[in-house]
This record gives sequence, structure tokens and C-alpha cells, in this order.
Amino acid sequence: MTTAKLPDGWTGLHYACRGGYDKVVELLIKNGADINVTNVGEGDTGLHKACWRGFDKVVEMLIKNGADINVTNRRGWTGLHYACEGGHDEIVELLIKNGADLNVTKADGWTGLHYACWTGHDKVLELLIKNGADLNVTSAYGDTCLHEACREGHDKVVELLIKIGAALNVTNRNGDTGLHYACLRGHDKIVELLIKNGADLNVTNRKNKRPVDVAAGLGRDTQLLLETETRRQVEYSELVSSVGSEEGTTVKLFLCGDGQVGKTSLRVILKKTGLIVGALWKIRRKFRRQDVFNPTPGVHVSSKTVRGIGRLSLHDFAGQAQFYVTHAMLLRTTNAIFPVVYKIIDGEEEQKRQIHGWLSFIHCSNTDPTNKPRIVLIASHADKLQGHEAGRRQATALVEHYRKLFQESLIVSSEVFLINCLEAGSAEIQRLREVLAAYRDDILKQRPRVPKVCVQLSETIEGWREERKTFPVMGWQDYLKTVRQASSENLQERIVQLASSYLHDEGEIIYLHREADSSVVLDPQWLFTSIFGHLLAPDNFPIVKIARTAEDHVTLEELTRVFSAVADIPLLIKLLQEFQLCHTYGGRTFILPSLLQQEIEEAAWSPVSSKAVYFGLQIRGRTEIDSFSCDLFPRLQTLLMQAHPKKLSRPRLWKNSAKCTDGKAEALLQITTDKRQLNIVVRSNDGNREDCNSIMDLLKDMTYRLLHETSPGARSRDMVLSALDLREHRPQPHAYSREEVEAAAAKGGNLVHPQRKVPEKVKDLLLHLGSLKGMLGRVAQKRPELVETLRHINPILDHLRADDVINLDENDRIRAAKTPQDAARELLDILEAKGERTCVKFHSVLKTCDKFAASLIVEEEMSEEGATAS
Repeated sequence: MTTAKLPDGWTGLHYACRGGYDKVVELLIKNGADINVTNVGEGDTGLHKACWRGFDKVVEMLIKNGADINVTNRRGWTGLHYACEGGHDEIVELLIKNGADLNVTKADGWTGLHYACWTGHDKVLELLIKNGADLNVTSAYGDTCLHEACREGHDKVVELLIKIGAALNVTNRNGDTGLHYACLRGHDKIVELLIKNGADLNVTNRKNKRPVDVAAGLGRDTQLLLETETRRQVEYSELVSSVGSEEGTTVKLFLCGDGQVGKTSLRVILKKTGLIVGALWKIRRKFRRQDVFNPTPGVHVSSKTVRGIGRLSLHDFAGQAQFYVTHAMLLRTTNAIFPVVYKIIDGEEEQKRQIHGWLSFIHCSNTDPTNKPRIVLIASHADKLQGHEAGRRQATALVEHYRKLFQESLIVSSEVFLINCLEAGSAEIQRLREVLAAYRDDILKQRPRVPKVCVQLSETIEGWREERKTFPVMGWQDYLKTVRQASSENLQERIVQLASSYLHDEGEIIYLHREADSSVVLDPQWLFTSIFGHLLAPDNFPIVKIARTAEDHVTLEELTRVFSAVADIPLLIKLLQEFQLCHTYGGRTFILPSLLQQEIEEAAWSPVSSKAVYFGLQIRGRTEIDSFSCDLFPRLQTLLMQAHPKKLSRPRLWKNSAKCTDGKAEALLQITTDKRQLNIVVRSNDGNREDCNSIMDLLKDMTYRLLHETSPGARSRDMVLSALDLREHRPQPHAYSREEVEAAAAKGGNLVHPQRKVPEKVKDLLLHLGSLKGMLGRVAQKRPELVETLRHINPILDHLRADDVINLDENDRIRAAKTPQDAARELLDILEAKGERTCVKFHSVLKTCDKFAASLIVEEEMSEEGATAS
């Protein structure tokens, strides 16, 4: 009786294995049950059923009693396929230990590895790879396991695949890579991971589409990252193909740290090598006061071959906060080493504030997602320590802490340095030189080859600097003409533009290609020291400084007084405007937002009409290491001024705040002092949410583009501000995550304010319901078209009422509307308020009653063959 079968081939063993009844299985086996018998329909054995349902004790018992581990059913599935799909890692491990074939494929070419990646089971993936599964095996359609993980949005699996060496650029039969799938499905984290790890962004599929061309539903910062990196890869290839490339030889050394920590002293003693030079330095020190150096105004730049390190371009950054706006322009260079200097004699919290601030600044300024800037932490003023060992323990703890905190974005040296920045020949300084030399060699080995046209142009510009010391600035047309005259090649204007942009990114020149006749600054040090040094210097700097009016503005007369000896004043003003550092309405008085000191007064954003509606967006750093560059908000304030009068009225500006209006709605923009959160609040005094749309769209686009330009390394996330808090003008409104809002929208429910325990409707929070995923988002996106299309609404209402989607009162309200458009608007208001499931039912009704309307909100499927192969 133990081998008795039903007509469909099922035995008692099949049922016992499927149900996980290990005692029954044991009894059946003892009484002679056929372990490998298959049923009729699927061809499954008991092992298939036990693996599918995840019963490890049953699987272990079957294996011990001789079950065929690699038997396939009619669809080609083994027990391993089922276990991998279900994420049953203990069973996978059992099967592997007992000799399961890890690379057996079904008819469609899928292995267990494909299923583990498709379903997102990272533990199963690790087991399979550890035991020799083929990482890059392709299905019949040409998909690797990376394709499947990318398509389904399993970022942890993708990260693991990358770490263990999965090929990133494999294309399937349609020509798609994993990145194509991730872009098409809107998986932000996976897109960022693939870009960061060097995926080819310009692979085209059979429809000649690159990943950027098929992207849909990505977050704004991820979309901009994808667009920027795609363009950068194209431009680099174009430059290299024009006249070739060669190895780079110079690395920059950016000395970072707050004011008066010893950076300038360190810069000097790094170059004091050899016994004689070191001895002369010690003698010189004896006859000078201890604080030898005046503070650096702006940035001091010098190039030298330092013995023991190699060719370096040394940049000594002023550490005062007033200069951070301009430091950001240079910190976006990729071929640099960043020693970060802090005082070991400061309190522990102050040390952490300084180090964290600079590391976050460097991280958020990194323009190359495939590059990790190299950091050396240097504790200065070691000679003033009371207890040297205690100081070393503190410095060691800081190094370990920040190595771990920034491990995903920065390479922080494990070496601990306690240095007297006035002691040229110390063992610590010699060890520092060795670490810097190793970092320099590492950068040069990993650095992409430099386009030859950029090398030639850089050498030519070096000579021009000598000729134009007074005002080393050229207009584009003059610059282009001079470049062509100096070159033996017949250079096209686009190649000169790309080469100049490359040199700008390397910090060799300053070239902002924003308009046809943009300026080119041949000598960045002149700009940062002679101009910005005087323009932004704090009061305690012993140099000529700009005087400001009571409103923190600067007059033309004052600019002329300070800069007439070193600059052409009209060209200087044009330059500052190109950098988005200043604006003028009449040509006599200039507003430099970074100089503003006045805080916003409470009356500037006070309660208005009781009918007013408020909506708010918060853009915040995604993690504790993400912050926004110091030049983001001042430049955003400049853009607001430049938008007057065409798009906005003249804005009111304060330190860290701005208020503007487009004549229909008002907006308040504010950034926190730690530069980690930026709020955009809009309101309509008449209660018209449509009036809020246009100004919010304008400000969001302006902010995100500038955020990506100024803080390319920082990752951000959108939060939705509490409308309740905004209406009551609470100073710190609560921010809901997008996930919270989308979950509430899907259920047709409310969000509950966590502090005040008051419910808030999704529609009161979200200005754009169309930004939601799913059917609710598509209904909101197509709202204008649906309002015009739904002219015969009664049959639709009958179906919705019969299916209990709307109640009697809602039905009557809709039918009482004066026009078909009003009825459609009322219906859509009700549906949107009820959420995702209600909108799905609405779409189902439309497919019966109004097929054209249904087609407007149908989900766009992947057109590629095999997109639904799984």
C-alpha cells in the first residue's frame, strides 16, 4: 500500500512531503515506499515537494534514504531550483553537501542562481557562489542572474554580485544590460550601485536605447546622476578619440581643516627635505615667534616636486567658513589627496565636528562616483599635549571611527599622525611623506589616461598665466582663437570646450560653460586669493576687505576701491555673476548671498487667510555622511534673483532663507545650519492647490539641478512636510518619508502625525499625487485627459456602485455635478482619496465601459521580448 497511486500519480509520500510530516515520511520509507516516484502532471518527486515547501527535516530524511537529488520534473526543475526560489538556505546547503548539480538548467536556461537572484535571497546566493555556481551563466534569453536582480529591484543581491565579480555589461538577446532593467523599473539604489562600480552607461540595445533613454520612475537625484555620468563617459571617449591620451603625472594635495590648525605650516615643512634645509629651518624658527604664518586668504597654490613624494600641486585651503563657498569649486577635483588637519588639543566634540564636517564636505563634492577620495587624518599641535599617549589613543580612536563611518565613499588611511607642524625633520613628518607617496602612486595607477589635447592645452595655458598676471581672464571667443593659434591641430570648437571642461574638473582652470561667451580663468589661485580672498575675508584677516552696507550689500564704488588694481571691474562683475555668487538689479549695488548675515524675521512668513493651503517638500541627506555643499544655498538665492522678472517677483533674502512669489502662490526656502536639510514650502492664500503646482515645480527643478551640480557625491531623499504643521507655522514641521506616504495612499488611509497623534490625508500632503507609483499615480498623472474624456459617466457609476467602490452619497454627489467635466473631477477626487485598490477597480470598470479612457492609464510594460520571461 505504500506505493499506491492516485490517478494523477500522487502517492502518500508526495502528500507527506508536501505537508512536512516527517514522521509519516519516515514510516513510509521504512515500509518500502518508492522515494523517486513521480506524479503525472508535473513529474515531481517527494523531494521536489519538500524543497518547494521548505521542509528541511523531510529533505534530509529523503537524501539519507537515497533520493535522487538531481532528478528533474517535466519543466526541468530540480529540488535545488525550488529551494532557491523559496529562499530555503538550509535545504540549499543540504543539497550542496550531498552533491547537487549547481548549474543544471531548465529549458529556459534558468539555474538555481537565477531563481535566488530573481527572488532576492542573498543567503542562498552566497551559498551557491561559495560552492562553485557559475556567476555569469545566461538563460535562453541571455539574462544573467544580475539581470534578474536588477529587474526585480533586489539591491542587496546586486551589491553582493558586484563584490564577487559579476560581469556588469553582459547584454541579453535584446541588447539590454542589468542597468537597462534597473533604469526601466526605476530602482534608484541599483542604478547608483552600477554607476559607482563602473558599468558602461552607453551600451545600446537593439532599439538603440541606452539605459538613460529607457529610465522611468527614478528619483530626481538618481536621474541627474545617470544623465551626468552618461554625458561624461561620452565626452571623455570623444576627447580621447580626437588626438589620443597619455599617462598623468601630477597629483593634487588639498590641505583641509579649520582656520589656525596648522595647514600652512604643514605645507611649508612638507617641502623642507634634506639635512641642510631642515637645519636651516630649525635655525630660522629660533628667531621667529611661534605662530609663524598669517592666515591664508582663500587658497594658496604651489607646484613642486617634493623629494620622497613626487610631483604635487599643493593647495592650502583657508579654513574659515566664509571661504567654503569658493572651496567647493576646487574640492570637486578627482586626482587629489586630502590631508585633513585638526587640533589634538581641542575638546573631543570639537575635533569630531571639524573632522566630520570636512570629510562630509569632501564626500559630497566628489564628482566621480567610481572614485573614492583618499584621506589622511592629521592631529596637529602635538607638542602642546599634556599627555602624549592619551593624545595618541584619542587620535587612533578618531581614525578608526571615521574609517568605518565613511568606508563606502572615502579611503581613510589607517595611519595615525600626531604632528608638530613646525618640526620639519621629525619621524612623523617622514612617515607622512611615505603615506602621501603611496597614495600618489596609487592614484596615478588607477587614474584614467589623460586626453593629449588636455595635456597640450594645459602646457599652453601655463605660459599664458605668465603673460596675464594682472587679470588672467579671457572671454570664450578670444580664448578659442588663441588656443587654435597655439595648436598644430585643427581643433573644432567642441573639442576645445570639452578639453576646457576637463581641465576645469581637474582644477587647472575655471571654465563654466553656461553661455556662449563664458569667461575662462587661466589662474585659479588669482581668483581664489586676489579676488575671493578679499571679497569674503572675515574681519580678523590682515588684508584689505570689502565694506558692506547695512543690508549686507556691496556697492560698485567699494568693488572699484578694492579690486581696481588687480581686475577689470566690469569683467570682474560678469565673472562673479557667472559663478552665481552675486546679482544686481541696477548695476550700482550688488547682492552677494554668501555675505548675508541677517536672519529671517517672524513677520516675513506669518499666517494668512484661513482658506490658505500649504504644501512642503524637504530634501535631506540620505545618511549621516551626506550633506549639501556650502555654495548650494547662496547660488540658489542668486538663481531666484535671476528669475526676476520673467518667472518670479524680486525675492527677499536672508542668511539661510529666501521668500519669493510668482504672483499666484508664495514660497519659502530654508536650509539648516548643518546643510543637511532644505525645505521648500509653498502656499496659496486662496486655497488653490493648482496655483501651488507651478512655483513648486520651478523651485524643485532649480534646486535639484543645482544640488547635483554643487553636491554631486551627496545622496538625498525626498520627505513630505506635515501640512498641519505648515498651516500652524511650526518652526520644525514633521517630515513623512515617501514610503510612509505611498503606503498610506495605497491603502486609501491617512497618516498619523507621530507627535500630535492627529490624522492627515495624503491628498493634503502631496501636491503631486502623480508622483506615486501604481494605478493611483497613473490616474493622477492622467487627470486632465480623464476629465475631458469621461463624458458618459453614468454607466461607470453604475458599475462602481454595484461593486461597492463608491457609496450612495458619493454617487449622488457626482451625478449632481453641473457639467460632465465637474462630474469627472468629483469622481476622481473620491477615487484618489480612497487609494490604490480603488483606482485598480476603477481601471477594471473602464476596460468594460470606456476602453479609450482605460488605455490612458494602462501600465507601460517593458516592450522587450523576455521582459516577462520570468
